[in-house]
Amino acid sequence: MKIRRAYLIEPGRFEVREEDINPTDDQLIVKVSVCGLCNWELNHFKGLLGTCPMALGHEWAGIVVWTGKNTKKFAIGDAVTGYGSGGFADYITVFEKDCYKLSKNVDPKYALGEPLKCIVTVLRAAAPEAGDYGVVLGCGPMGLWCIQVLANNLLGALIAIDVDDKKLTLARRFGATHIINSKRENVIQKIANITNGNMADFLIEGTGKPALIGTSMSYMKTGRGRLIVMSSHKDAAGEFDFREAIEKGLEIRVAHPAYSLNQYDDMRRAVQLINNGTFKVEETISHTFRLDEIQTAFEILDNKPKNYIKGIVIP
Repeated sequence: MKIRRAYLIEPGRFEVREEDINPTDDQLIVKVSVCGLCNWELNHFKGLLGTCPMALGHEWAGIVVWTGKNTKKFAIGDAVTGYGSGGFADYITVFEKDCYKLSKNVDPKYALGEPLKCIVTVLRAAAPEAGDYGVVLGCGPMGLWCIQVLANNLLGALIAIDVDDKKLTLARRFGATHIINSKRENVIQKIANITNGNMADFLIEGTGKPALIGTSMSYMKTGRGRLIVMSSHKDAAGEFDFREAIEKGLEIRVAHPAYSLNQYDDMRRAVQLINNGTFKVEETISHTFRLDEIQTAFEILDNKPKNYIKGIVIP
């Protein structure tokens, strides 16, 4: 079967190629409905990770069009998401064990399984408890998706911080009880007022700016406050004063995929949340591209315009 797939053939340059695929008896062929654009893959785009040519794209979902003879869990026509790279294509081959079934009421165009699995990993690291004061620092797509899930928790307050009023408006709509524009407001004083001086029980850092990890320590409570590093950081942190973390006894948890004790279980949980409608991904999509626009898509991802939140490729 011939397909079209985008390859990063050298740093900064994509090419869409036609090729044959030959799935094994343990695989499925999935017609790709969507593949999300991930900041992590900018490391590949800039030549910082991997060896070209590379088939990128791991935030995919689609429809099963062929099943190997050893597969048992899926039928032709099922909508699925899961693990596997090479999703910037019109079709992808994936192992049955790496796939998860989507409900019939779910539009696969918005069922970005892998990044939503990462949200589950982050929230399990944050370990919210009833009455906690929670802070989400940075309202990009990951921060907004965290808010969508945390809005269903019995938090004392859910505080969203950003410099963009449009993103803060979305955060409020998705369930943040308080919003703070850090460009205009005194963040420490605002959090102190909201929490009656307690400060944050947990904070999820989603800015991608290493210096703000140091700044965010000032927003935390004393006594095992959980500071969760969610972002992919392209730049070195330089230096920040660690004394506040020591004085407050903070727990800093880097909640990237390797933090998960069981990524398959985290994906299972994420798909359950997708299927029950907890995630409202469609409201966070700002940019949509065709497969043959993959070069432009990554250039925009690397130099995001002000209105950028989340980009997707629809073949």
